Amino acid sequence: MHIRSLEHKDQNNIEAIMREHSLQFPKFIIEKYPARWSKFLKSKEETKNDGYYVAIDDNDKILGHAGYIFNEDVGRFEIVGVAVKKDYQRQGIGQQLIHTICNKINDLGINEVILYTLGHVENETTLTFYRNIGFDMVNYEKDFFISDYHRVTFVKALVR
Repeated sequence: MHIRSLEHKDQNNIEAIMREHSLQFPKFIIEKYPARWSKFLKSKEETKNDGYYVAIDDNDKILGHAGYIFNEDVGRFEIVGVAVKKDYQRQGIGQQLIHTICNKINDLGINEVILYTLGHVENETTLTFYRNIGFDMVNYEKDFFISDYHRVTFVKALVR
């Protein structure tokens, strides 16, 4: 497996992976990504404010996706769009994508990153995953989206 920057040809495959995870990626969330990707792809390289990556196998098959944006509302870099193809989960792909992003953000001189995820009874394994790779839960906003769909905020300190 390799990690590389997002390319134009990747978008449909990433959206399909996101659709596999309809709890974490409802339609209104997936719809945000084409504009984000377009902005990134126009620059033809990572910028200080965003970056998107895919994990691929030796045949260039996309196994997962993750990115980062600068969230102006909170004044922090945020990890976004973490999704791994269901058949390839629990193989370290998500962890490697997040590690890549954390290194990129750390290279910018930033020592902390934030991410938001869904708090829901069916999403407990995701919360455990983030805790296990060094994220600390700092906020739990009950019924943030709708009843029983909470927003969980995680922060990770980045070490140089």
